[in-house]
Amino acid sequence: MATTEAIYVWNTYRTLDGQPTGVNIKATPGQVGGWYLSNNAASVRYVKLYDKATAPSNADTPKLTILLPANGAANLMAVCGIDFAAGIGIRVTTGVADNDTGAPTANDVIVNLFYK
Repeated sequence: MATTEAIYVWNTYRTLDGQPTGVNIKATPGQVGGWYLSNNAASVRYVKLYDKATAPSNADTPKLTILLPANGAANLMAVCGIDFAAGIGIRVTTGVADNDTGAPTANDVIVNLFYK
């Protein structure tokens, strides 16, 4: 009897310069399968993920807000994935408020996001 194994192939979005200006990672429905996020700054930074088919702005509400401690990291691997019904967008800010536009300095936040 043959067995079928599910094979998960994740794409990678990577940036060394996360900014409050929104980036559209995927313009169609998808999943986020995990991340490796690193904060090189001496104060907290926030990575905000959006369920959106276009680049997010500070007027949008994030689906997830991930706190990165000063000189710290946040890592997650969700093999089954987190569903995003419209698309996947990202912003990085210095403040937690959904509408924050505080810009991290270049190379403050390293983003590696796994999606499909």
